[in-house]
Amino acid sequence: MARHNDIRRVAAYCRFSSEMQREESIEAQLRAIEKYAADNGYILVATYIDRARSAKSDDRPEFQRMMADVEKDLFDAVVVHKLDRFSRNRYVSAIYKHKLKLYDIRLLSVTEHLDGSPESIILEGLIEGMAEYYSANLAREVEKGRRENALKGMHVGGTPPLGYDVDPDTHLLVINQREAEAVRIIFDMYDRGEGYAAITGRLNALGYLTKRGNPFGRNSLYEILHNEKYTGVYTYNKSSEKNAAGKFNRHSYKSEEEIIRLPGGAPQIIPPELFASVQKKMLERKHHAEKYHAKQEYLLSGKIKCGLCGSSYAGNSRKARPDHPIYVSYRCTRKNRTVTCNNPEVRREKLEETVMTILSERIFDERLFPSLMGAYSEYISGEQSESQQRSTILSARLNELNQGISNIVGIMVNTGSPALAEKLRELENSKAIVQNQLSQLEQLNSRRMIDPVKLKTAFRKAKAQLREGTLVNRREIVDIYVRQITIFREEIEITLLPLPNYQLTEIVPR
Repeated sequence: MARHNDIRRVAAYCRFSSEMQREESIEAQLRAIEKYAADNGYILVATYIDRARSAKSDDRPEFQRMMADVEKDLFDAVVVHKLDRFSRNRYVSAIYKHKLKLYDIRLLSVTEHLDGSPESIILEGLIEGMAEYYSANLAREVEKGRRENALKGMHVGGTPPLGYDVDPDTHLLVINQREAEAVRIIFDMYDRGEGYAAITGRLNALGYLTKRGNPFGRNSLYEILHNEKYTGVYTYNKSSEKNAAGKFNRHSYKSEEEIIRLPGGAPQIIPPELFASVQKKMLERKHHAEKYHAKQEYLLSGKIKCGLCGSSYAGNSRKARPDHPIYVSYRCTRKNRTVTCNNPEVRREKLEETVMTILSERIFDERLFPSLMGAYSEYISGEQSESQQRSTILSARLNELNQGISNIVGIMVNTGSPALAEKLRELENSKAIVQNQLSQLEQLNSRRMIDPVKLKTAFRKAKAQLREGTLVNRREIVDIYVRQITIFREEIEITLLPLPNYQLTEIVPR
Protein backbone atom coordinates (compact mmCIF):
# COMPACT_ATOMS: atom_id res chain seq x y z
CA MET A 1 0.00 0.00 0.00
CA ALA A 2 1.32 3.45 -0.82
CA ARG A 3 2.67 5.42 2.11
CA HIS A 4 1.63 9.02 2.76
CA ASN A 5 4.90 10.81 3.51
CA ASP A 6 3.20 13.75 5.20
CA ILE A 7 1.55 11.54 7.85
CA ARG A 8 3.31 10.71 11.12
CA ARG A 9 0.67 10.57 13.90
CA VAL A 10 -2.57 8.64 13.46
CA ALA A 11 -5.71 8.04 15.52
CA ALA A 12 -7.68 4.78 15.46
CA TYR A 13 -11.49 4.78 15.33
CA CYS A 14 -13.38 1.52 15.96
CA ARG A 15 -17.09 0.85 16.25
CA PHE A 16 -19.50 -2.06 16.49
CA SER A 17 -23.30 -2.23 16.58
CA SER A 18 -24.75 -4.79 18.97
CA GLU A 19 -27.36 -6.20 16.63
CA MET A 20 -24.84 -7.02 13.91
CA GLN A 21 -21.49 -7.77 15.54
CA ARG A 22 -19.80 -9.28 18.56
CA GLU A 23 -17.75 -7.36 21.10
CA GLU A 24 -14.60 -9.13 19.89
CA SER A 25 -14.83 -7.35 16.55
CA ILE A 26 -13.49 -4.21 18.24
CA GLU A 27 -10.28 -6.01 19.15
CA ALA A 28 -9.99 -7.37 15.60
CA GLN A 29 -10.41 -3.88 14.13
CA LEU A 30 -7.84 -2.45 16.53
CA ARG A 31 -5.28 -5.17 15.75
CA ALA A 32 -5.66 -4.54 12.02
CA ILE A 33 -5.23 -0.78 12.52
CA GLU A 34 -2.15 -1.25 14.72
CA LYS A 35 -0.55 -3.49 12.07
CA TYR A 36 -1.46 -1.01 9.31
CA ALA A 37 0.17 1.82 11.29
CA ALA A 38 3.32 -0.22 11.95
CA ASP A 39 3.64 -1.31 8.30
CA ASN A 40 3.41 2.30 7.13
CA GLY A 41 5.66 3.80 9.80
CA TYR A 42 2.87 5.71 11.57
CA ILE A 43 2.68 6.38 15.32
CA LEU A 44 -0.68 5.48 16.87
CA VAL A 45 -1.31 8.35 19.31
CA ALA A 46 -5.03 8.04 20.11
CA THR A 47 -7.80 5.45 20.12
CA TYR A 48 -11.55 6.11 20.01
CA ILE A 49 -14.02 3.22 20.44
CA ASP A 50 -17.83 3.31 20.23
CA ARG A 51 -19.43 0.08 21.44
CA ALA A 52 -22.99 -0.82 20.37
CA ARG A 53 -23.39 2.36 18.31
CA SER A 54 -24.97 2.70 14.89
CA ALA A 55 -23.04 4.57 12.19
CA LYS A 56 -26.17 5.88 10.50
CA SER A 57 -26.02 9.05 12.62
CA ASP A 58 -23.30 11.03 14.38
CA ASP A 59 -24.74 10.47 17.87
CA ARG A 60 -21.67 8.54 19.01
CA PRO A 61 -19.76 9.84 22.09
CA GLU A 62 -16.28 8.67 21.11
CA PHE A 63 -16.78 9.77 17.50
CA GLN A 64 -17.76 13.24 18.72
CA ARG A 65 -14.75 13.32 21.07
CA MET A 66 -12.48 12.42 18.15
CA MET A 67 -13.98 15.15 15.92
CA ALA A 68 -13.48 17.67 18.74
CA ASP A 69 -9.83 16.57 19.07
CA VAL A 70 -9.39 17.24 15.34
CA GLU A 71 -9.05 20.92 16.25
CA LYS A 72 -6.23 20.24 18.76
CA ASP A 73 -3.55 19.08 16.25
CA LEU A 74 -3.15 15.71 17.99
CA PHE A 75 -2.91 13.56 14.84
CA ASP A 76 -2.41 13.79 11.09
CA ALA A 77 -4.86 11.06 10.01
CA VAL A 78 -7.79 8.95 11.24
CA VAL A 79 -7.53 5.23 10.48
CA VAL A 80 -10.58 2.92 10.31
CA HIS A 81 -10.74 -0.76 9.48
CA LYS A 82 -13.40 -0.08 6.82
CA LEU A 83 -15.11 3.11 5.75
CA ASP A 84 -18.48 1.94 7.10
CA ARG A 85 -16.97 2.19 10.62
CA PHE A 86 -16.71 5.97 10.06
CA SER A 87 -20.30 6.34 8.77
CA ARG A 88 -22.94 4.47 6.78
CA ASN A 89 -24.74 7.68 5.92
CA ARG A 90 -23.24 9.60 3.00
CA TYR A 91 -24.55 12.96 4.23
CA VAL A 92 -23.06 12.48 7.73
CA SER A 93 -19.83 11.18 6.18
CA ALA A 94 -19.50 14.21 3.89
CA ILE A 95 -19.94 16.68 6.77
CA TYR A 96 -17.23 15.15 8.94
CA LYS A 97 -14.84 14.44 6.07
CA HIS A 98 -15.10 18.13 5.21
CA LYS A 99 -14.09 19.00 8.78
CA LEU A 100 -11.11 16.64 8.54
CA LYS A 101 -10.03 18.36 5.32
CA LEU A 102 -10.31 21.80 6.93
CA TYR A 103 -7.65 20.71 9.44
CA ASP A 104 -5.59 18.85 6.80
CA ILE A 105 -6.31 15.44 8.35
CA ARG A 106 -6.59 12.32 6.13
CA LEU A 107 -9.13 9.52 6.51
CA LEU A 108 -7.43 6.16 5.88
CA SER A 109 -8.97 2.68 5.55
CA VAL A 110 -7.05 -0.50 6.32
CA THR A 111 -8.98 -2.66 3.83
CA GLU A 112 -9.78 -0.08 1.13
CA HIS A 113 -6.98 1.55 -0.86
CA LEU A 114 -7.77 5.29 -0.83
CA ASP A 115 -4.90 7.53 -1.87
CA GLY A 116 -6.76 10.72 -2.84
CA SER A 117 -6.56 10.04 -6.59
CA PRO A 118 -9.63 10.63 -8.82
CA GLU A 119 -10.08 6.86 -9.07
CA SER A 120 -10.05 6.42 -5.29
CA ILE A 121 -12.66 9.19 -4.93
CA ILE A 122 -15.00 7.22 -7.18
CA LEU A 123 -14.21 4.03 -5.25
CA GLU A 124 -14.86 5.76 -1.95
CA GLY A 125 -18.27 6.95 -3.17
CA LEU A 126 -19.18 3.43 -4.32
CA ILE A 127 -18.10 1.92 -0.98
CA GLU A 128 -20.17 4.44 1.00
CA GLY A 129 -23.17 3.92 -1.28
CA MET A 130 -23.00 0.14 -0.86
CA ALA A 131 -22.64 0.47 2.92
CA GLU A 132 -25.69 2.73 3.08
CA TYR A 133 -27.65 0.31 0.85
CA TYR A 134 -26.65 -2.65 3.03
CA SER A 135 -27.73 -0.82 6.18
CA ALA A 136 -31.08 0.27 4.68
CA ASN A 137 -31.78 -3.18 3.23
CA LEU A 138 -30.96 -4.90 6.53
CA ALA A 139 -33.27 -2.47 8.38
CA ARG A 140 -36.07 -3.31 5.92
CA GLU A 141 -35.66 -7.06 6.47
CA VAL A 142 -35.54 -6.64 10.25
CA GLU A 143 -38.70 -4.53 10.11
CA LYS A 144 -40.53 -7.27 8.19
CA GLY A 145 -39.83 -9.72 11.02
CA ARG A 146 -40.91 -7.23 13.65
CA ARG A 147 -44.22 -6.54 11.93
CA GLU A 148 -44.97 -10.27 11.74
CA ASN A 149 -44.30 -10.64 15.47
CA ALA A 150 -46.33 -7.52 16.23
CA LEU A 151 -49.33 -8.96 14.39
CA LYS A 152 -49.17 -11.85 16.90
CA GLY A 153 -49.07 -9.45 19.87
CA MET A 154 -45.45 -10.31 20.63
CA HIS A 155 -42.99 -7.80 22.09
CA VAL A 156 -40.60 -6.80 19.31
CA GLY A 157 -37.59 -5.55 21.24
CA GLY A 158 -36.43 -2.79 23.50
CA THR A 159 -37.56 -2.09 27.05
CA PRO A 160 -41.24 -2.88 27.67
CA PRO A 161 -43.45 -0.06 29.00
CA LEU A 162 -43.68 0.58 32.74
CA GLY A 163 -46.18 -1.90 34.17
CA TYR A 164 -45.23 -4.78 31.88
CA ASP A 165 -42.60 -7.49 31.63
CA VAL A 166 -41.98 -9.88 28.72
CA ASP A 167 -42.64 -13.61 29.07
CA PRO A 168 -39.31 -15.22 28.02
CA ASP A 169 -41.05 -18.19 26.38
CA THR A 170 -43.97 -16.58 24.51
CA HIS A 171 -42.51 -13.05 24.13
CA LEU A 172 -45.95 -11.71 25.12
CA LEU A 173 -46.46 -8.85 27.56
CA VAL A 174 -47.39 -9.78 31.15
CA ILE A 175 -48.32 -7.40 33.99
CA ASN A 176 -45.68 -6.36 36.54
CA GLN A 177 -47.98 -5.76 39.49
CA ARG A 178 -45.72 -3.34 41.40
CA GLU A 179 -45.15 -1.15 38.33
CA ALA A 180 -48.82 -1.39 37.34
CA GLU A 181 -49.72 0.30 40.63
CA ALA A 182 -47.53 3.26 39.64
CA VAL A 183 -49.24 3.45 36.24
CA ARG A 184 -52.69 3.58 37.89
CA ILE A 185 -51.54 6.34 40.26
CA ILE A 186 -50.26 8.40 37.30
CA PHE A 187 -53.53 8.16 35.34
CA ASP A 188 -55.78 8.69 38.39
CA MET A 189 -53.89 11.77 39.60
CA TYR A 190 -53.71 13.36 36.15
CA ASP A 191 -57.43 12.76 35.61
CA ARG A 192 -58.13 14.54 38.91
CA GLY A 193 -56.27 17.60 37.61
CA GLU A 194 -52.92 17.11 39.36
CA GLY A 195 -49.81 18.44 37.61
CA TYR A 196 -46.61 16.61 36.70
CA ALA A 197 -44.77 17.91 39.78
CA ALA A 198 -47.41 16.57 42.16
CA ILE A 199 -47.54 13.19 40.39
CA THR A 200 -43.76 12.66 40.34
CA GLY A 201 -43.52 13.80 43.97
CA ARG A 202 -46.14 11.25 45.00
CA LEU A 203 -44.48 8.40 43.07
CA ASN A 204 -41.02 9.15 44.43
CA ALA A 205 -42.33 9.45 47.99
CA LEU A 206 -43.86 5.99 47.68
CA GLY A 207 -40.58 4.57 46.39
CA TYR A 208 -41.63 3.81 42.81
CA LEU A 209 -38.96 3.91 40.09
CA THR A 210 -39.02 4.25 36.30
CA LYS A 211 -38.40 1.24 34.10
CA ARG A 212 -34.71 2.20 34.05
CA GLY A 213 -34.57 2.24 37.84
CA ASN A 214 -34.47 6.04 38.23
CA PRO A 215 -36.68 8.44 40.23
CA PHE A 216 -39.59 9.90 38.26
CA GLY A 217 -39.27 13.27 36.53
CA ARG A 218 -41.48 15.33 34.22
CA ASN A 219 -40.29 13.59 31.08
CA SER A 220 -41.01 10.16 32.56
CA LEU A 221 -44.77 10.74 32.37
CA TYR A 222 -45.44 11.87 28.80
CA GLU A 223 -45.13 8.52 27.02
CA ILE A 224 -46.89 6.68 29.84
CA LEU A 225 -49.95 8.96 29.60
CA HIS A 226 -50.08 8.49 25.80
CA ASN A 227 -49.55 4.71 25.76
CA GLU A 228 -52.70 2.95 24.55
CA LYS A 229 -51.33 -0.47 25.58
CA TYR A 230 -52.52 0.17 29.14
CA THR A 231 -56.13 -0.18 27.90
CA GLY A 232 -55.37 -3.64 26.48
CA VAL A 233 -54.85 -2.43 22.89
CA TYR A 234 -51.48 -3.65 21.57
CA THR A 235 -49.92 -0.98 19.31
CA TYR A 236 -46.86 -1.06 17.08
CA ASN A 237 -45.24 1.32 14.57
CA LYS A 238 -46.84 4.36 16.18
CA SER A 239 -43.83 6.69 16.55
CA SER A 240 -42.64 8.61 13.50
CA GLU A 241 -39.48 7.62 11.61
CA LYS A 242 -36.06 8.96 12.51
CA ASN A 243 -35.29 12.36 11.08
CA ALA A 244 -32.28 13.24 8.88
CA ALA A 245 -30.07 13.43 11.98
CA GLY A 246 -31.05 9.90 13.01
CA LYS A 247 -33.24 11.06 15.93
CA PHE A 248 -36.73 9.92 16.97
CA ASN A 249 -39.40 12.45 17.86
CA ARG A 250 -41.38 10.54 20.47
CA HIS A 251 -44.10 13.20 20.41
CA SER A 252 -44.80 12.71 16.69
CA TYR A 253 -46.88 9.79 15.38
CA LYS A 254 -47.51 8.06 12.06
CA SER A 255 -50.83 7.97 10.23
CA GLU A 256 -53.50 5.54 11.40
CA GLU A 257 -53.01 3.39 8.26
CA GLU A 258 -49.41 2.61 9.26
CA ILE A 259 -50.09 1.76 12.94
CA ILE A 260 -50.78 -1.86 13.98
CA ARG A 261 -53.54 -2.08 16.62
CA LEU A 262 -54.67 -5.34 18.26
CA PRO A 263 -57.56 -4.95 20.76
CA GLY A 264 -56.98 -7.44 23.57
CA GLY A 265 -53.37 -7.93 22.46
CA ALA A 266 -51.99 -6.69 25.80
CA PRO A 267 -53.10 -7.21 29.41
CA GLN A 268 -55.27 -4.27 30.54
CA ILE A 269 -54.02 -2.06 33.41
CA ILE A 270 -56.47 0.88 33.21
CA PRO A 271 -60.01 1.12 31.77
CA PRO A 272 -60.42 2.70 28.29
CA GLU A 273 -62.73 5.39 29.75
CA LEU A 274 -59.96 6.67 32.03
CA PHE A 275 -57.47 6.72 29.14
CA ALA A 276 -59.89 8.72 26.95
CA SER A 277 -60.53 11.21 29.77
CA VAL A 278 -56.79 11.75 30.26
CA GLN A 279 -56.19 12.28 26.52
CA LYS A 280 -58.88 14.96 26.47
CA LYS A 281 -57.37 16.77 29.47
CA MET A 282 -53.84 16.59 27.97
CA LEU A 283 -55.09 18.19 24.74
CA GLU A 284 -56.79 20.98 26.70
CA ARG A 285 -53.61 21.65 28.69
CA LYS A 286 -51.55 21.71 25.50
CA HIS A 287 -53.74 24.39 23.94
CA HIS A 288 -53.54 26.43 27.14
CA ALA A 289 -49.74 26.10 27.24
CA GLU A 290 -49.41 27.18 23.60
CA LYS A 291 -51.49 30.26 24.31
CA TYR A 292 -49.43 31.01 27.41
CA HIS A 293 -46.04 30.61 25.73
CA ALA A 294 -47.08 32.65 22.70
CA LYS A 295 -47.07 35.76 24.92
CA GLN A 296 -43.31 35.61 25.41
CA GLU A 297 -41.08 37.37 22.90
CA TYR A 298 -37.34 36.83 22.49
CA LEU A 299 -35.14 39.52 20.97
CA LEU A 300 -32.06 37.33 20.47
CA SER A 301 -33.69 34.24 18.94
CA GLY A 302 -31.44 32.47 16.44
CA LYS A 303 -28.29 34.31 17.58
CA ILE A 304 -27.24 32.26 20.63
CA LYS A 305 -25.01 29.15 20.65
CA CYS A 306 -23.93 26.94 23.53
CA GLY A 307 -20.19 27.16 24.15
CA LEU A 308 -20.11 23.63 25.62
CA CYS A 309 -22.00 21.45 23.13
CA GLY A 310 -22.49 23.76 20.12
CA SER A 311 -26.29 23.55 20.15
CA SER A 312 -28.57 26.56 19.87
CA TYR A 313 -30.01 28.39 22.86
CA ALA A 314 -33.78 28.99 22.62
CA GLY A 315 -36.34 30.97 24.58
CA ASN A 316 -37.97 29.20 27.51
CA SER A 317 -40.59 30.27 30.07
CA ARG A 318 -41.98 28.42 33.04
CA LYS A 319 -43.45 28.66 36.53
CA ALA A 320 -42.02 26.61 39.37
CA ARG A 321 -45.53 26.58 40.85
CA PRO A 322 -48.83 28.19 39.79
CA ASP A 323 -48.41 30.93 42.44
CA HIS A 324 -44.83 31.75 41.37
CA PRO A 325 -43.83 34.49 38.86
CA ILE A 326 -42.91 33.48 35.32
CA TYR A 327 -39.19 32.78 34.82
CA VAL A 328 -38.19 33.63 31.24
CA SER A 329 -34.77 32.61 29.96
CA TYR A 330 -32.62 31.39 27.11
CA ARG A 331 -31.52 27.77 27.56
CA CYS A 332 -29.55 25.17 25.63
CA THR A 333 -31.83 23.06 23.41
CA ARG A 334 -29.96 19.92 24.47
CA LYS A 335 -31.06 20.23 28.08
CA ASN A 336 -33.31 17.40 29.27
CA ARG A 337 -32.72 15.32 26.14
CA THR A 338 -31.01 12.02 25.42
CA VAL A 339 -27.65 13.79 25.10
CA THR A 340 -27.88 16.33 27.90
CA CYS A 341 -25.95 19.56 28.30
CA ASN A 342 -25.33 21.05 31.74
CA ASN A 343 -24.61 24.60 30.58
CA PRO A 344 -26.88 26.81 32.75
CA GLU A 345 -29.67 28.88 31.25
CA VAL A 346 -29.46 32.69 31.18
CA ARG A 347 -32.26 35.00 32.29
CA ARG A 348 -33.75 36.71 29.25
CA GLU A 349 -33.88 40.26 30.65
CA LYS A 350 -30.25 40.15 31.81
CA LEU A 351 -28.84 38.86 28.52
CA GLU A 352 -30.89 41.20 26.32
CA GLU A 353 -29.96 44.19 28.47
CA THR A 354 -26.27 43.23 28.27
CA VAL A 355 -26.37 43.00 24.46
CA MET A 356 -28.25 46.31 24.11
CA THR A 357 -25.72 48.05 26.38
CA ILE A 358 -22.75 46.72 24.41
CA LEU A 359 -24.33 47.79 21.11
CA SER A 360 -24.86 51.31 22.49
CA GLU A 361 -21.37 51.62 23.97
CA ARG A 362 -19.26 49.78 21.39
CA ILE A 363 -21.06 50.41 18.10
CA PHE A 364 -23.32 53.46 18.29
CA ASP A 365 -21.23 55.80 20.44
CA GLU A 366 -20.14 58.51 17.99
CA ARG A 367 -16.96 59.18 19.99
CA LEU A 368 -15.74 55.73 18.93
CA PHE A 369 -16.52 56.26 15.26
CA PRO A 370 -13.04 57.53 14.16
CA SER A 371 -11.21 54.65 15.84
CA LEU A 372 -13.73 52.18 14.43
CA MET A 373 -13.23 53.52 10.90
CA GLY A 374 -9.45 53.50 11.42
CA ALA A 375 -9.47 49.88 12.53
CA TYR A 376 -11.69 48.96 9.59
CA SER A 377 -9.40 50.78 7.14
CA GLU A 378 -6.41 48.88 8.51
CA TYR A 379 -8.32 45.63 8.18
CA ILE A 380 -9.32 46.42 4.58
CA SER A 381 -5.74 47.35 3.67
CA GLY A 382 -4.58 43.93 4.77
CA GLU A 383 -7.42 42.25 2.89
CA GLN A 384 -6.70 44.24 -0.27
CA SER A 385 -2.99 43.40 -0.09
CA GLU A 386 -3.84 39.72 0.15
CA SER A 387 -6.39 40.06 -2.68
CA GLN A 388 -3.80 41.80 -4.86
CA GLN A 389 -1.32 38.96 -4.35
CA ARG A 390 -4.04 36.45 -5.19
CA SER A 391 -5.03 38.50 -8.26
CA THR A 392 -1.40 38.58 -9.48
CA ILE A 393 -1.12 34.81 -9.19
CA LEU A 394 -4.42 34.26 -11.01
CA SER A 395 -3.50 36.69 -13.79
CA ALA A 396 -0.20 34.88 -14.34
CA ARG A 397 -2.05 31.57 -14.45
CA LEU A 398 -4.53 33.01 -16.97
CA ASN A 399 -1.65 34.10 -19.23
CA GLU A 400 -0.18 30.58 -19.07
CA LEU A 401 -3.53 29.05 -20.02
CA ASN A 402 -4.02 31.48 -22.92
CA GLN A 403 -0.54 30.65 -24.21
CA GLY A 404 -1.20 26.91 -23.89
CA ILE A 405 -4.53 27.21 -25.71
CA SER A 406 -2.89 29.23 -28.49
CA ASN A 407 -0.13 26.62 -28.91
CA ILE A 408 -2.56 23.71 -29.09
CA VAL A 409 -4.81 25.50 -31.58
CA GLY A 410 -1.77 26.10 -33.81
CA ILE A 411 -0.76 22.42 -33.71
CA MET A 412 -4.34 21.25 -34.37
CA VAL A 413 -4.58 23.48 -37.44
CA ASN A 414 -1.52 21.74 -38.86
CA THR A 415 -2.14 18.16 -37.71
CA GLY A 416 -5.84 17.79 -36.89
CA SER A 417 -4.89 15.56 -33.92
CA PRO A 418 -8.04 14.39 -32.05
CA ALA A 419 -5.96 13.71 -28.91
CA LEU A 420 -5.22 17.41 -28.60
CA ALA A 421 -8.94 18.27 -28.69
CA GLU A 422 -9.41 16.79 -25.21
CA LYS A 423 -6.41 18.71 -23.88
CA LEU A 424 -7.84 21.90 -25.38
CA ARG A 425 -11.14 21.37 -23.56
CA GLU A 426 -9.30 20.91 -20.25
CA LEU A 427 -7.37 24.15 -20.73
CA GLU A 428 -10.52 26.06 -21.68
CA ASN A 429 -12.33 24.74 -18.56
CA SER A 430 -9.38 25.79 -16.39
CA LYS A 431 -9.41 29.22 -18.04
CA ALA A 432 -13.10 29.68 -17.27
CA ILE A 433 -12.50 28.81 -13.61
CA VAL A 434 -9.60 31.28 -13.29
CA GLN A 435 -11.60 34.02 -14.99
CA ASN A 436 -14.48 33.44 -12.57
CA GLN A 437 -12.12 33.65 -9.58
CA LEU A 438 -10.67 36.93 -10.85
CA SER A 439 -14.18 38.32 -11.34
CA GLN A 440 -15.15 37.39 -7.78
CA LEU A 441 -12.04 39.13 -6.41
CA GLU A 442 -12.91 42.32 -8.33
CA GLN A 443 -16.50 42.28 -7.00
CA LEU A 444 -15.27 41.71 -3.45
CA ASN A 445 -12.84 44.63 -3.63
CA SER A 446 -15.49 46.97 -5.05
CA ARG A 447 -17.90 46.18 -2.17
CA ARG A 448 -15.34 47.03 0.51
CA MET A 449 -15.44 50.80 -0.10
CA ILE A 450 -17.68 52.50 2.52
CA ASP A 451 -18.80 56.14 2.62
CA PRO A 452 -18.10 57.34 6.24
CA VAL A 453 -20.84 60.02 6.08
CA LYS A 454 -23.53 57.55 5.00
CA LEU A 455 -22.33 55.06 7.57
CA LYS A 456 -22.53 57.61 10.41
CA THR A 457 -26.08 58.48 9.36
CA ALA A 458 -27.03 54.80 9.37
CA PHE A 459 -25.52 54.37 12.85
CA ARG A 460 -27.54 57.31 14.22
CA LYS A 461 -30.79 55.88 12.87
CA ALA A 462 -29.95 52.45 14.27
CA LYS A 463 -29.18 53.92 17.70
CA ALA A 464 -32.54 55.72 17.75
CA GLN A 465 -34.35 52.49 16.85
CA LEU A 466 -32.42 50.62 19.49
CA ARG A 467 -33.50 53.13 22.16
CA GLU A 468 -37.03 54.00 21.09
CA GLY A 469 -38.09 51.50 18.43
CA THR A 470 -40.51 48.61 18.62
CA LEU A 471 -39.48 45.00 19.19
CA VAL A 472 -39.44 44.54 15.40
CA ASN A 473 -37.13 47.55 15.01
CA ARG A 474 -34.73 46.32 17.67
CA ARG A 475 -34.74 42.80 16.25
CA GLU A 476 -33.70 44.23 12.87
CA ILE A 477 -30.78 45.98 14.59
CA VAL A 478 -29.74 42.74 16.28
CA ASP A 479 -29.93 40.86 12.97
CA ILE A 480 -27.63 43.41 11.30
CA TYR A 481 -25.05 44.11 14.02
CA VAL A 482 -24.95 40.97 16.20
CA ARG A 483 -23.29 38.04 14.53
CA GLN A 484 -23.36 35.50 17.37
CA ILE A 485 -23.65 35.16 21.13
CA THR A 486 -21.83 32.19 22.68
CA ILE A 487 -22.72 31.11 26.22
CA PHE A 488 -19.99 29.50 28.34
CA ARG A 489 -20.10 28.49 32.01
CA GLU A 490 -18.38 31.59 33.37
CA GLU A 491 -18.63 34.11 30.54
CA ILE A 492 -20.56 35.23 27.47
CA GLU A 493 -18.85 35.99 24.16
CA ILE A 494 -20.70 38.53 21.98
CA THR A 495 -19.48 38.89 18.40
CA LEU A 496 -20.56 42.12 16.71
CA LEU A 497 -20.47 43.00 13.02
CA PRO A 498 -20.27 46.83 12.93
CA LEU A 499 -19.07 46.94 9.31
CA PRO A 500 -19.15 44.44 6.42
CA ASN A 501 -16.33 41.86 6.68
CA TYR A 502 -15.20 43.32 10.04
CA GLN A 503 -16.15 42.04 13.48
CA LEU A 504 -15.54 42.87 17.13
CA THR A 505 -15.74 40.49 20.07
CA GLU A 506 -16.79 41.43 23.61
CA ILE A 507 -16.46 39.00 26.55
CA VAL A 508 -18.55 39.65 29.65
CA PRO A 509 -19.01 37.61 32.85
CA ARG A 510 -22.26 35.71 33.30
